[in-house]
Amino acid sequence: FATGALRHTTLIGAEFGRQESDNSRLTGYFGPAGSMITASPVLVSNPRTGLPVEFRASATDANNSGVARSAAVYAQDQIEFSPQWQALIGLRWDRFSMHFVNNRTGSVLETGDDRLSPRLGLIYKPAEPVSIYASYSRAFVPRAGEQLSSLSANTRTLAPESFENYEIGAKWDIRPDLAATIAAYQLDRGNVVVPVTATTSVLSDAQRTSGIELALSGNITEAWSVMGGYAYQDAQVTRTQSATLLEGTRIAQVPAHSASLWNRYDFSPMWGAGLGIIHRDEVFATTNAASRVTLPAFTRVDAAVFFTLNENLRMQVNVENVFDKTYYASAHINDNIMPGAPRSVYLGLNLSF
Repeated sequence: FATGALRHTTLIGAEFGRQESDNSRLTGYFGPAGSMITASPVLVSNPRTGLPVEFRASATDANNSGVARSAAVYAQDQIEFSPQWQALIGLRWDRFSMHFVNNRTGSVLETGDDRLSPRLGLIYKPAEPVSIYASYSRAFVPRAGEQLSSLSANTRTLAPESFENYEIGAKWDIRPDLAATIAAYQLDRGNVVVPVTATTSVLSDAQRTSGIELALSGNITEAWSVMGGYAYQDAQVTRTQSATLLEGTRIAQVPAHSASLWNRYDFSPMWGAGLGIIHRDEVFATTNAASRVTLPAFTRVDAAVFFTLNENLRMQVNVENVFDKTYYASAHINDNIMPGAPRSVYLGLNLSF
């Protein structure tokens, strides 16, 4: 709708959620019944043990249940002042509540939090194919599920995690079918759960991630399309009350440099092929400054072949990790590390009607 010379696009909505979760952990004890041995060394070349194992609850193993509820209403207005200037103004109200039961002790804890989240943005178009923008936003996510499995339950641990983001960037439509973007941002997270051992997590008061992202997507020629990007990120703990964490500690699982490029070339209306490369810098396994295990940097190559039988039937073969490279994809803690998948082949069939 319009108010005088201003044009508005307004969004109004509501959101409701409910999540039930149950967490129970048992510790494995090796040896005869009643043993207190919780670790058994094995050879990397033959990682098996013949010792009997008994699973039972330790004094600190989690056994809890919870119900998290959320309700929100929001409104947003995108205002067009002129063909060159637009603004975005939004506000969201959230109500989070948690009913938490410690099944080991029978204790019950209930919390409720109200949060306001503003969203502001400004867009300037100096020329038709170019947009420059700046934005600010705040958001909250309720605590639930696995996050409650190893935290000591109190009002602070059940409070939602917060996010505050500042961003500036630009988009250039090089052609109608090819666009380049650049963005610089600062993301501050509060009340963040940080795993430090297999059974223990602590709260980090504040973390900050600053970075730059570049992206290119679209058609280079009529037959050749690309989608690629590069990101630089600096993520660290900025404030903490925990003795386990130190201010300035780099955040786990956040690479300083990462990049990807995917190419597709259609040789004919029937046949096409794709080739891509993914690179990730080394990352820390945990956010624990006292023990810094790293996952090495890696570069992986993927490929694909596309076959279009007719306008209704398409087939494709995707090959992930073409050169069967050994790499480590992620980690929960220092000794809980997930290797990347070996060479994998997927056959897909797409039918439209």
